[in-house]
Amino acid sequence: MLLIHLPVWIVAFLVAYFFGSEKFPGHTVYDTVFSTITYLIWFLGTFYIFYAFLVPKYLERGKTMLWWLYSGIFVLIVIPFLLIFSTHIFHLNPDGFSSIFSKHGLYVWLFCATLTLFLCILGAFYRFANDWFDNLHIKKEVENIKLKNELNSIKSRLNPHFLFNTLNNIDALIQTNSQKASAILSELSDLLRYVVYETEKESIEIKKEMDIIKKYIDLEKIRLSNPDSVSFVCAVEKNFLIPPMLFLTFIENGFKHCNLNEPGCKLSISFFEKNNELIFRCTNPVNMPENKSEEKGIGLKLITERLKLLFPNNHSLQISRYNSEFDVTLKINLIND
Repeated sequence: MLLIHLPVWIVAFLVAYFFGSEKFPGHTVYDTVFSTITYLIWFLGTFYIFYAFLVPKYLERGKTMLWWLYSGIFVLIVIPFLLIFSTHIFHLNPDGFSSIFSKHGLYVWLFCATLTLFLCILGAFYRFANDWFDNLHIKKEVENIKLKNELNSIKSRLNPHFLFNTLNNIDALIQTNSQKASAILSELSDLLRYVVYETEKESIEIKKEMDIIKKYIDLEKIRLSNPDSVSFVCAVEKNFLIPPMLFLTFIENGFKHCNLNEPGCKLSISFFEKNNELIFRCTNPVNMPENKSEEKGIGLKLITERLKLLFPNNHSLQISRYNSEFDVTLKINLIND
């Protein structure tokens, strides 16, 4: 924000030198220096009195009457008087002290008041501009904090319907296949442990994330009459570091919005890498009208915002629908660790 004041200082020095270097009989180099300093103090003093004192103390606090009173006194009396009086103190007025009360003195007074008014407006404008930028920054920070809280909430929980269905399936399997029920319960335990503990970390190895995604898919397959309707491919060799629970929302939606027990329905999930770029794709049929499927739920909205925060200029997300097929393609540029 300091750079925003640089034009004010440049203009102040140029104006001060322009008025201070005015030549008249008897004008010396010292007179030029003193007058330049006088005009510089006038310019910057007026600007910062309004910028740092009068505007924040009175105008921004709603004390309008005091603002107009002090501003009027300052513009019409204080600054013009000090400026004209200082020219006589330093003997910079060739017409003598009596010229203050002449017609020429009135013109000088009006000229000083007009320039002072301009400086007051400039100071007030800068103050409001500075406050606007500060408020914008604060507002952005508040929005980011709110968004991060929402993201932390959504990334640290699983769809409750998924949990209920899985527990019901385990309960049914206990009677018919206790060994398989135990294996499924172990996978569910690993998934819940991951959600509770690993999501607190900023990043995690992609191999761990792929292992959890595989277990999640296995748990979803329990309720399917044809488990082969779900394909999962992970062709990632490098052990990238990625934020946890980054892809699960897309995969959850893939299972949610299609009936994989219907003949011909298939869900395809794949991960590839190419030149330090991670490519994720999820394709599934949709069983709802197109206008409804295009309405993003809170999950997709939050994951989209999360990607913007984590990879602001380093990712591309394409969500599209072709006839009855829904496709998500996410590409992220990553550094190999």
